[in-house]
Amino acid sequence: MPFIPSAMTNLMMQKMSSYRLHGSKTLPLLSATSSAVCSYLPAAATVMSTNVVTGPGSGTYTGKIVGCVPSIMSSLMILKASSSGIVGKDLRRIFDAVSFGVCQTLLTTAKAQGTVVGGGPGAGQGKIMSLVPSTLEKLIITNLYGRRLHGSKTMPMFLAIAFGICNHLMTAATVITTCVGAFFPPPVGPIIIPNAPGPGRLI
Repeated sequence: MPFIPSAMTNLMMQKMSSYRLHGSKTLPLLSATSSAVCSYLPAAATVMSTNVVTGPGSGTYTGKIVGCVPSIMSSLMILKASSSGIVGKDLRRIFDAVSFGVCQTLLTTAKAQGTVVGGGPGAGQGKIMSLVPSTLEKLIITNLYGRRLHGSKTMPMFLAIAFGICNHLMTAATVITTCVGAFFPPPVGPIIIPNAPGPGRLI
């Protein structure tokens, strides 16, 4: 199971340590964010791929996620935070740490899984869809319940984190698929199906 909150938190803390940043409020924030992301992405994210396959038939696919760039994800968070009037060097570093943990998890351990409609073996690519920043924000807040992390800047910061994660994954991330399955023999097949849809999810 790739979406392990403690593993994602450790990646974030490694990045924070590289900045020599520590504090009693840092770990609860990163831990709450990891818990929210690790529960939200497998539950809410959908993947829609387009595949070149041999058919007609039926198949499944697994997908590797590419295109996640921590600095770009972090910049989206900064953009959203700035629109709410919150800025700061440490804030950027927190966003960098969060983005690093999320992107590393997606690039190294997470994958997509789905079905191929109308075809068997082949390959293709897809996009991550259906992420809602406000929903992820609420999950972060829920995971922080009772941890005494309050302040006028906390709510805009949570929304900025959720905004950066969701929008970067839906606009920049790509799922590279490998399709397997069976196709009908002659006289029905084999034929090349150039645009076989492949609905799926992150696992």
